[in-house]
Amino acid sequence: MKTKILIAIIAVLSLATFKASAQKSNLKDENQRIRQGIKSGELTDPEIASLRIERNQLRKELMRYKLDDGRIDRKERADLRRDNRKFTKNICRQKHDRQRRH
Repeated sequence: MKTKILIAIIAVLSLATFKASAQKSNLKDENQRIRQGIKSGELTDPEIASLRIERNQLRKELMRYKLDDGRIDRKERADLRRDNRKFTKNICRQKHDRQRRH
């Protein structure tokens, strides 16, 4: 009986950790897209600055949710996903707006 409870607790904790790390990996993917845009010249200096500010705001939001109660609940996860989608679309829009760095 105790082992079943212990296994259930470990499963819940590992799932929460996995979901939080998934949010971090999304930001890592976006960092890679920004670096690729810098390297190719698709992003101008002001675009790079605004994307980095937006990325840092997402990181702060993730950390604030984690520090609040030690976990990320359903509403917070939905909010993070929505903000991450906006960020991803913004990167794509900035990379393909035909402005080039000189």
